[in-house]
Amino acid sequence: MMQSTGHRDQSLSVFAELKRRNVFRVALLYIIAGWLVLQLVSILFEQMGIPGWAFRLIFALLIFCLPIVLAFSWVCEITPEGLKREQLVEAETSITTRTGRKITIITVILLVFAILMLVVGQMTPATTTERDSAVIMEPKE
Repeated sequence: MMQSTGHRDQSLSVFAELKRRNVFRVALLYIIAGWLVLQLVSILFEQMGIPGWAFRLIFALLIFCLPIVLAFSWVCEITPEGLKREQLVEAETSITTRTGRKITIITVILLVFAILMLVVGQMTPATTTERDSAVIMEPKE
């Protein structure tokens, strides 16, 4: 019985440490920013006539880089002097709470922008290719 409690305390401490180091916030920010990048790339690539494999490459790079970004957010901490390894930052000089607030603000701003993109996308008329395909599929009388 004591071992299960110890394991539970250890998992809670890992969770608390992930939260303290802003790993969850960085993950959410990365996912929202990545989605926005993919939306922008999709629109631009379509307009520029860039082949579909380029979009898939960027998507794959975003997925590949997520664990790297998360590892980086675990290992490093932003300080007034710049980036430092988390182990080298003394607990009383740590600014992880201020950094976390800044990450949250940036995430909310990007999320609002993403929602606006979705709303505007729903309100804009269909592109000519969508209208042309709709006309082609209508039965002729």
